[in-house]
Amino acid sequence: MPGNNVVERVRALVQTFLETDLVRLRIERDGGHVELRRRASSRLATAETAEPQMQAPPVENLDEIKSDLVGIFRFSRPAPIVGELLDSDRELAYVEALGIRNPVRSLGSGRLVSVCCDDGQPVEYGQTLFEVARV
Repeated sequence: MPGNNVVERVRALVQTFLETDLVRLRIERDGGHVELRRRASSRLATAETAEPQMQAPPVENLDEIKSDLVGIFRFSRPAPIVGELLDSDRELAYVEALGIRNPVRSLGSGRLVSVCCDDGQPVEYGQTLFEVARV
């Protein structure tokens, strides 16, 4: 049965995703795409429950920067880079909605831990766009 083969392949892919350090996986085929994503903090929680005798690493003060509206996500220039240190509040990107450019700011200093969207990707209200470790 061809449908069963697809189900088994998806299960194997999800199992691999859960057992590794992957944070985001995107599969594109025939003009469509599927994206699996998990937060970095879920990886830490899984590691703590799997090996309770080990000392957990210090948890970073992660701040999620979320979209305030629905629109198309675009990077500002210069484009933000994962690992970059932000000295102060800076415009990282913007969400274009109804022809209006709505800035997405870093809201202070810190280290950019992850970029959760691609340039030109549609975003929803409340969707995480960036994660910043506050110092």
